[in-house]
Amino acid sequence: MSLTVRLLLVCLLLPVWAYAVPCADWPMWRDFEQRFIQADGRVMADESEQHYSTSEGQAYALFFSLVANDKNAFERILGWTRDNLAGGDLSACLPAWQWGKRADGTWGVADQNSASDADTWLAYTLLEAGRLWHEPRYTAQGNLLLANIRLHLVRNFSGLGMMLIPAVSGFDLAESGARFNPSYYPVQLFRVFAKTDSNARWDEIIENSFALIKAAAPHGYVPDWQGYVPGTGFMPDLKSGDAGTHDAIRVYLWWGMLDRHDPMAMRLKKVLYGMNQWIPRYEITPPLSVEARTGQVSGVSPPGFSAALLPYFATMDNKRALHLQSERMIAYQFDGLIGQDPRYYDQVLTLFGQGWLAHYFSFSSQGQLVVQWNSSCSAKK
Repeated sequence: MSLTVRLLLVCLLLPVWAYAVPCADWPMWRDFEQRFIQADGRVMADESEQHYSTSEGQAYALFFSLVANDKNAFERILGWTRDNLAGGDLSACLPAWQWGKRADGTWGVADQNSASDADTWLAYTLLEAGRLWHEPRYTAQGNLLLANIRLHLVRNFSGLGMMLIPAVSGFDLAESGARFNPSYYPVQLFRVFAKTDSNARWDEIIENSFALIKAAAPHGYVPDWQGYVPGTGFMPDLKSGDAGTHDAIRVYLWWGMLDRHDPMAMRLKKVLYGMNQWIPRYEITPPLSVEARTGQVSGVSPPGFSAALLPYFATMDNKRALHLQSERMIAYQFDGLIGQDPRYYDQVLTLFGQGWLAHYFSFSSQGQLVVQWNSSCSAKK
């Protein structure tokens, strides 16, 4: 049975909100935009007194606005990111990862360090926006940002090869080693980068990121962080240990959305089997934390974890687990968002997971973004 047929059968299990109509509005995107994005394009990713915004939040929102064919929101989000996180020029410097209320009471950049997961999503979205909207300005900005990523965030490690590091500084280990985050390597994005910028050796980075995930997941579960030291190899992270929680959940999400014809799809499937075996055999909802080295699980996850696993279970053809997570999303839906007290991260994971499953977007075998709108769908101004 083909993947298309299987997904059609899977969709029979889904509630009404999980279906999409070509060129139709994306209701959850509208609700997310209204609740979390200010008029100037700033994404409110934090509920604390500091009201932090992050480059991650800006990058994800930019991606969703492209999926929604919302040029107005795209320009606002991009403008705020450029002016407040990159000093007005994304071609000159990588965006700071955190902005908000600082210790002295002023507002601005709270941590100048970059975050490579956000940087790669920003570059990818700009490149795809240029292609889909036929806008050379976005393509040029994406190319310049990608060149900065290659210059500052791609490093050659002895015994391993080229890897994307998490940030410009702060993640080095002894003997020229480093800490890595497995969720910072969505293969789809890097496929596009490999076609765009061959100088960075993105295909090699894809291969090495697979080696990272395979070494980190002996029981089919991925940790949030993993260390690497030349001469020793991969090892548990010295700061966070083997726990896989809020970061690691994205690894299953990125794989679930990966095109089945990508050469890495089947290889990763053989490594990322833990959640598929756990649910629903032992539990009906994802655990909050998994110890990657032992497979021990603990805690009850927020609803966003279930949303992140929708593509994963669909691609694994685990219909029972998919149905249970879909039911959980219904139970947690309030006023168009997930959770009676909506949290930013839950909404982001839901926009990815539910949006992909409902065919608002997908990724081609070359990593390109596939959207449901086309030239017959008028872009919002």
